Amino acid sequence: MARRHRMKSGLAAFLFAQAFLATGQEESHWEVDSISSGERYESIHAWLQHGTWRFHSRSYSMTTWNQGSLRDDATWAQGGELGLITAPVGHWRIALSGFFIFEMASTELDEEVDGLRNRYEIGQYDITNRGNTVGLERLEDLYIEGKWASEGVRFGRQTLETPFFNKQDGRMRPTTEEGLVYHKMFRNWTAEGMAIWAVSPRSTVEWYSLSESIGLYGSGRHPETGEKHEIAIESGAKAIGLLHFQSPVWRGWTTHGYHMWYPGVFQTHRVGLDHTPIDGGLLMGLHYYRQTALGDGGNIDPVKAYLPVNHLAQVWSGRLGLVQESSESRTEWTLNGTRISDDGRYLMPREWGRDPFFTFLPRERNEGVSNMWATTVKWDYQHQHQEWIAAAGWYLLPAWDDFTRNKYQTPSYNQVYIEWADALTGFWEGVKLRAMLAYKWSQDLTLPEHVKVNTVNMLNASFIVDYHF
Repeated sequence: MARRHRMKSGLAAFLFAQAFLATGQEESHWEVDSISSGERYESIHAWLQHGTWRFHSRSYSMTTWNQGSLRDDATWAQGGELGLITAPVGHWRIALSGFFIFEMASTELDEEVDGLRNRYEIGQYDITNRGNTVGLERLEDLYIEGKWASEGVRFGRQTLETPFFNKQDGRMRPTTEEGLVYHKMFRNWTAEGMAIWAVSPRSTVEWYSLSESIGLYGSGRHPETGEKHEIAIESGAKAIGLLHFQSPVWRGWTTHGYHMWYPGVFQTHRVGLDHTPIDGGLLMGLHYYRQTALGDGGNIDPVKAYLPVNHLAQVWSGRLGLVQESSESRTEWTLNGTRISDDGRYLMPREWGRDPFFTFLPRERNEGVSNMWATTVKWDYQHQHQEWIAAAGWYLLPAWDDFTRNKYQTPSYNQVYIEWADALTGFWEGVKLRAMLAYKWSQDLTLPEHVKVNTVNMLNASFIVDYHF
């Protein structure tokens, strides 16, 4: 049973103390130029009055229809966030926020129907306690950050966006992390270093250590036995290290590298070359991933290890497209492809983020497979405050019952995805509407029901109303 990871009680006091100790310097937002702040405050009350309060309301309706008599589900969740970013004291400031979630209406998400469980809608609440859908609360942001003209540092609980840790914001709340992040700009190069030691995955309300977080969404099948993979990471380090480098832009071209080490378990590296046109033109990108085991893969017992000691996985993902821009609109067409080699299953804890591949479409993932080919075509049109997305994908996976190559029994499938979003203006400023429709199907007529349900021959629809203040 996973233990809750709790921040030591002294951290909160440390964060507030540091804000008062740093004075007479400059401050900035995390990703903008520095601003001066030499102001001193007579009281905590005066300091908080100069802070920025934020409020976020989210209403999320989701419905899934499966083929024939297989289970259908629906839910409507409502939640709210309240947060504060303090006024700067010198270079430093503090942020904190929390979110609550209530179920407004729903089918019986915690019950099995003909032995089949709900997959999508339960993710609006807490997948670790399927019967608890009312009054869910989570502390999300609690960090101190400092920012200078060309560098910044952030320590505490925060939300990251990297290829390996990211928000995967397809439910009520995103994945958030606890750690230390350092950002540096030098001669137009970007460098980031991160240490992460705790995670609160999307669709959960607690904080977990790294080893405890893996498997909350399900562990799939062991690559050698084919049985349920009973993962128990005992030899993994307490923290993960990440490094990110990105070159200056030269005629629209940039190169980058992302490197992640989980000592005692595994390492994953990505290098890429991208071209982004400035005023319209060709859009190109090619990314290469390489993943190997470290130590004993997480446990000296290979049955409980996260991956085998001889593990190797390689991935190539690329895109080619065209961007057209005008004063009021932007259109992007892309052809995307991904190849996961037959060396070994590409693994990345689903609790930490979604697939970073160009062929990713919402409502399915390709993590956990080897020997896979994927192709998508995508159209993205933005006009003033509206955006339309239409995409189609073809995914050729190993046989669903080949546990050596297919961790989660996912069959080959095709997918169509449509999304519409509108950031309202005028009287409704701050409100953003978003609708998503995903249809997945398989041409294999012999699939058993437990493989098809919530995976293929199904339609998922979502409607989201966000309000930010």
